[in-house]
Amino acid sequence: MNQSAHPSNPESRLLPNSTLLGSKLRLPAFYYPFPEERDPNTDAVEAEVVEWAVRYALVGRGGKGEAMLRGLGPADVCGRMYHCRNREAFLAASIWSAWMFLVDEHFCETGAYHGSPGRLAQFHLWLRAILTDPGGYDWRSMYREIVRGLPAEYAELCIRTGEATTDMAQRIEKVSSPMQYVRWMESMTCYFLSTIWQLGLDMSGPPPSVQEYLLGRASFSGAPPTYALADIVAGYEVPANEHQRVEVRRLQTLVGIVLGLCNDVMSFPREIGVIWNLPNILIAQGMSQQEAITNTVRIHNDVVREYLDLEARITPWSGAELRRFLHDMGTLMRGHYDWARQQKRYAATDNYFFDAPVEPDEFRAA
Repeated sequence: MNQSAHPSNPESRLLPNSTLLGSKLRLPAFYYPFPEERDPNTDAVEAEVVEWAVRYALVGRGGKGEAMLRGLGPADVCGRMYHCRNREAFLAASIWSAWMFLVDEHFCETGAYHGSPGRLAQFHLWLRAILTDPGGYDWRSMYREIVRGLPAEYAELCIRTGEATTDMAQRIEKVSSPMQYVRWMESMTCYFLSTIWQLGLDMSGPPPSVQEYLLGRASFSGAPPTYALADIVAGYEVPANEHQRVEVRRLQTLVGIVLGLCNDVMSFPREIGVIWNLPNILIAQGMSQQEAITNTVRIHNDVVREYLDLEARITPWSGAELRRFLHDMGTLMRGHYDWARQQKRYAATDNYFFDAPVEPDEFRAA
């Protein structure tokens, strides 16, 4: 199902052959002065998520798609990122995580709209309309425009995606306050915009600057909706007047950059030559693979330090819910690292010698 509808586009967008690495690289320590945890219900939720994807025929039972989804572990990443979880909200977030993986796989990087940012934008308008009113919007009304020119298997997949998106959004709406749901929905709009930027990059031209890349990476990693779910999953709500303060917005941008750079490093062995990966941009500037990885981790750690400094300035005026949210941003960043490190999809353990991440006590003593 992940065959591109646009086979003439460069295959260098994704080169999963990790043997292209010249040698096994050393991975410097990531700074993660945050607690590590995994929800004890994660495996049970994972099984429910897979059943959901099979029920909506986003993957076939017993096929490669189901195996891929189980290997990715959408509930595993949520179970590591979100602590003190509400069971129903944990399941809703994990289903959203699976939905993100599958929509990206089927329609974005190497899928139906590969190389067609305009068509992807149209597709995202459709998804955005579903998210705006999942219980009332008739997604079939725009279906014919969405599938125009697509192969038959993708047209059928769009029907299943419309049904699955409606169910996923209703689940999140059910466990959210109206303000929380709108906050999450608007964060999905940021994600949609950044994937259009990502797909529109000129593969034959020079790579983006580091500054431009980091602006895009803060969103197309899926970070905005990820941190928008934090208080929803944990069962509390940050007051709007605190959540929308500029300092908190800055802090969330830093979280997005941390998530994106961690992902860049872990996925680098399977994405050599891909333009939307920071180590590759640094290599294009003349660095070796090892230098690019070392410098990406350095930038990552500098952003974590910036996050900690900003968190320290926010804490004195924070209410109880915002202080809890700040704590949850730390566990979110650490949980994402723990999930990405063991991902077979990225083969990081096969391609890196790992320095241990810096733990809370070590970081304070440094």
